[in-house]
Formats: sequence, C-alpha cells, structure tokens
Amino acid sequence: MKAELVLKLIKYHYEKNENAFADTVLEITELEEKKGNKSLAGKFKNAMSDKEVRKKIIDDYNFETQKNTLQPSSGLTLFEKKSIYVPKDKSSNLTLFELFEPTDIERKRLKFTSKVEKKIQEIKNEFSNKKKLIDLNLPFDNKLLLCGPPGCGKTSLAFLIAKELNYPLAYVRLDSMVSSLLGHTGQNIRKVFDEVNNKKVVLFLDEFDAIAKKRDDTKELGELKRVVNTLLQNIDSLSSDVFLIAATNHHHLLDKAVWRRFNSVIYLDLPNDEAKRIYIEERLSDFPSLKISKNLDLKKVVGLTRGFNFSDLNEIIDKTVKNKLLYANITDEELKTRDFVTTVSDKILMYNASESSFNAEKLKYLRDIGFSVSNLTEITGLSKTTIYDRLNGR
Repeated sequence: MKAELVLKLIKYHYEKNENAFADTVLEITELEEKKGNKSLAGKFKNAMSDKEVRKKIIDDYNFETQKNTLQPSSGLTLFEKKSIYVPKDKSSNLTLFELFEPTDIERKRLKFTSKVEKKIQEIKNEFSNKKKLIDLNLPFDNKLLLCGPPGCGKTSLAFLIAKELNYPLAYVRLDSMVSSLLGHTGQNIRKVFDEVNNKKVVLFLDEFDAIAKKRDDTKELGELKRVVNTLLQNIDSLSSDVFLIAATNHHHLLDKAVWRRFNSVIYLDLPNDEAKRIYIEERLSDFPSLKISKNLDLKKVVGLTRGFNFSDLNEIIDKTVKNKLLYANITDEELKTRDFVTTVSDKILMYNASESSFNAEKLKYLRDIGFSVSNLTEITGLSKTTIYDRLNGR
C-alpha cells in the first residue's frame, strides 16, 4: 500500500471530506486487486459497504463541513438546513453537479399547456401537504420524467418546479458524467445520490438517456449495463425529501425499467401557434425603445416559424430586434413583418445567400410555411420568373 494514499486517508479524515475519503479507499482497493491481494481488497470493500460505518461518516461530515456548500433557502427548520457538498469526478476533478438557490431562478416566459401548468400546481400542493399525505398513508409525486424534443422547455420546467417548491436545485448533466473508466461513472452516480439523499433538494438529471439506456442493446458493454443498474438502485433508495426530475430528448432509448421509477411523465412538444404568438409579444415588450409597426402581422410571423421551438423563437427575436435597433435607418425605424421574414429565412437557409443555394426544394419549403413569391424575391435576389420556374420544376 502506497504511503501517499495512507496520508490522503488521514488528511481527508480530519477534513471531514467523506467523498474524497471514499474515493481514496476505492483507489487503494483497486491497487490491491491489481497486486493480487484479493482478500485484502475484499475487506476494504466490505468495510466501505457497511451501512452503519458509512452513515456515521456521512452524518459527521454533513454536520461539520463548511467547504463548498450551499445553504438551502430560508424557511427551513434548523434540522433541515443540511449543507450540500458538491462532489467531484476523481479523474478530471470536475464538479458532478451545479447548485442553484431557488432565489436565483427566474421563471422563463414559456407558455406551457394547461395540463402542464396543472401538474406544476399539483406538485406544489402535494409537497406543501406532504406530512398530511404521509399520515394518511397516501403517496405523493416526487419523481418526474420529462420527454420531448430539444428547446421545448424541459430544463426551464425543472427550474420552475424547484422555485415553486422553494428547494435548491442540483443540476446534473449525465452525458458529461460518463467517464472513460466506466467504473468511475458508477462511482460518480453514487456520489451524487449519496450527497443529496435525505435533503430537501430538486435533483435534476439532464440528458437522462446518456446512462439510462436499454440494457438489451447488444452494442452496449456489460459494464455500461451495470451502470444502468447502479442508477436504478440509487433512484430506488432516494428519500421522499428529494424531488427527482429526469429529462431526455430520446425517450425511446430508455430502459423499460426506468419508466416504473417515475410517478409522472410529461411530454413537452413544440409550442403551438398561440403559445408562440404570446411568447413573441412578451419578448418584444422587453425592448421599450423598439418602435413596432401597427401593421406588424404576428400571425404571419408565427406561420413562418413552423417547426420552431422556444429556443429557435428566442434566437429569431433577438436577431430581429438587434438588426432593427443597430442597423435601422431614419426612414425605416419601425419593426415590420419583413424584418422577421428576413431573419427567419436567414436561419432556415443558414445565411447561405448564393443563387445556387435557392434550389426548388428550399424554395418550396419557404413557400409552404408562408413565404410569398414577393418575399422570396426580396430575400433571394432572384426574379419572380426564376422563382416560378424553380417552383414549377422548370
């Protein structure tokens, strides 16, 4: 056994750094296994797996540590104000999650459906009456799975729930937690869950499919399947104090056992036309110096953004307003429909303005989502005759 590892153990013991202490024990265990000392390595493993031993270390650590902590928000009792330590990946030394106070979270102007808004209120109501439900031996939702395409508000919804519950949020990107050494990935998962368990916190697992994949996939390594098992076991062991939220863009990749771990599943789809119209109106109100034409046709603007998510809309609004405020001339100060037409077309065509890029397929797509021939002439520089010829396949 290397002397420097023993020195590490002594150092972490007196620093009350439970996670670093456990990592060092694991490092010693792996070293002994490589040397062929399986019996000694087994004793180390058994010692660290003893629940009472680990509980004593963790309890002492949580009570005394003052380093790298986030104090939960006010309104909690003295016994609920347990510090949350941010563990790190052993190989990269990067933190395994980010912590956000509820007071630091702002509600985004996303327009969720009435069903989603109702679910948010149900969650808030159940948690405010959690003790009553427990006394009545009734369950309450504390595990939520969010599915849907990118940019539709899954992350914003997770932050909103944390704010509504007045809980700090531990934000974990599971795709960045996967280590080249898969054994370390399992360790990382345990570190995160060990740290937040029994504490009033929202644990948000983003990119959930990066780890919670189907275990029947023959292309996956056996070790990665064991990582999935580790994830499921840790979810099962979470206390009712923790509110777990997982988000994925690829719910079809999830292992079937994952679905049973969640009380509720919400699918966040692309925003409808009404949600997009309200979102655009409210975002434009953020710019008091912006002059908006009374003839601005928001219905047409919304029509041009078919297939866009909230993230796309935000980008379009920012670029349109920026272009108008920075580059508008004296005779054309007002924000008009054509300003949005230009920005949307630029995004769709990826700013490729060469004549050859305006092939029939792209022109037909632009026409189908609401661009008139006059619009196409303006943004492409092509004559109406050329546009008609390409649209008609000539």
